[in-house]
Amino acid sequence: MRILICQFGNETNTFVSGRLDFNMLVPDGWVKGGEVISKFSGTSTFLGGALKAMEEEGVVSLPIDLLTNNGNFGAGPLMSEECCTYAVDSICKQISKLKGEFDGIYFAMHGAGVAENAEDLEAYTLKRIREVVGNEIPIMSSLDLHGNITEEMAALSDGLFGIKEVPHNDCFAAGYLAAKTLIAKLQGDCNPKMALRRLPLLISSAIGSTLSGSARDIKEHFEEYAKEHKLIDATFFHGFSSADRACSSASVLVVADGYVPDKEADELAKYVWDRHGQFVAQSYSAGQAVDIAISMIKSGYVVINEASDNPGGGCPGDGTHLLREFIQRDLSRCIMGPIYDPEAAEKIHKHHVGDLIDITVGGKTEPINGEPLELKDVQIVNLSDGNFVSAAPINKGVPMKYGKSARLRHGNVEFIVVSRRFQVYDDRPFIMTGVDMSQYSIVGLKSMNHFRGYFVPRADGIVAADTPGVCPANLKRYDYKNVIRPIFPLDENVTYDCNWPK
Repeated sequence: MRILICQFGNETNTFVSGRLDFNMLVPDGWVKGGEVISKFSGTSTFLGGALKAMEEEGVVSLPIDLLTNNGNFGAGPLMSEECCTYAVDSICKQISKLKGEFDGIYFAMHGAGVAENAEDLEAYTLKRIREVVGNEIPIMSSLDLHGNITEEMAALSDGLFGIKEVPHNDCFAAGYLAAKTLIAKLQGDCNPKMALRRLPLLISSAIGSTLSGSARDIKEHFEEYAKEHKLIDATFFHGFSSADRACSSASVLVVADGYVPDKEADELAKYVWDRHGQFVAQSYSAGQAVDIAISMIKSGYVVINEASDNPGGGCPGDGTHLLREFIQRDLSRCIMGPIYDPEAAEKIHKHHVGDLIDITVGGKTEPINGEPLELKDVQIVNLSDGNFVSAAPINKGVPMKYGKSARLRHGNVEFIVVSRRFQVYDDRPFIMTGVDMSQYSIVGLKSMNHFRGYFVPRADGIVAADTPGVCPANLKRYDYKNVIRPIFPLDENVTYDCNWPK
């Protein structure tokens, strides 16, 4: 048995200006098919899980050249038509050349992609692949929990398997299950059928962590329900509320063996809807977040995550609101990082450690994220190439690249400047610049939830700063034009009868 392996996707924030080109999608370009097995075997990624399943079953894996950003998916603005067409054309050409040499396709997707020529990037890509391989070749995919799942996406697939956790510590498990189910289908041991229920519900990623609260309770209920009803899989997709499209919403997807699980999907969708009012996030300004953080300090450090400027949600990562608050207060034992500013990083690297320089940092992308900081007599503390290996559960063992990076000090406040835009998963973006985390009381970073898997057991506490940005906790700050209305929490008195949209 031979299974073709493919990966392509993006988490698209349509409120971010500009267009996503190919270099932004994958800064390091294509990963050659011949390198995929050695590069991703043993990692905690979708691909790591799928490769493990194929190894266990004695299946020949046939990876094509694929698109990955530090092991998983990147995020950014609307994908350009040129980028989308080039990527999908290239994938389809590779598949066409191998036609007749594989029995099925494992496709790692995200689920919240949008391009100028594709309102639903995943459905568009699947349709293009179907035009090459027909309907006889089974295609099964792993998906991000933040996918906006559509009926067309499900109709073009033989199985969709979402991750269940935020932070996404179970990417490996989703890839593993998707590949195992594909193999079972090819062996005639399983006939997966899906039922999708979309919900009139938008969920801010700021309220989606499954480490506690309603999101955790729902995740655990789905796990028990799937076991009790002997389902192959059941996922509560939170959706991606930063994509202003008609397909954007939370959803429930159930996979069963041999029958369409409509009853189970209805029951699980109703279970979620009965709790929809709990998905409203708290919102703290930078100043409020700092005050709360100071009150939480014990013997270590408190993390303030500037969630509204999360690069993992397509944000620029160069916002200055939280760093400005740190500097205005001249907080001792305080560090902020990383700030995305390749122009500043390049300038810094023309100097030496210990030099004092005047520099402009951040605020160069989205006006809402704050004005650039004009700083004088800033000391260069450390210079780095920005390379490290991730230690976070979501991406453990994957090489990461922030490009030319530096740690600087202004007064009591230290901050890190990097050349590549990527959210923080663990303390490695700090350690790469020589940081000893035990020397700090307040640590600022740009991430929504994925950092929690690493920092929750290590930090004295965590508080989110909902500063002005393009990924706000309060969804009413968005000027939605395309999502289906009424929808909660934008509208009150929304009803649901397991049949939406009508």
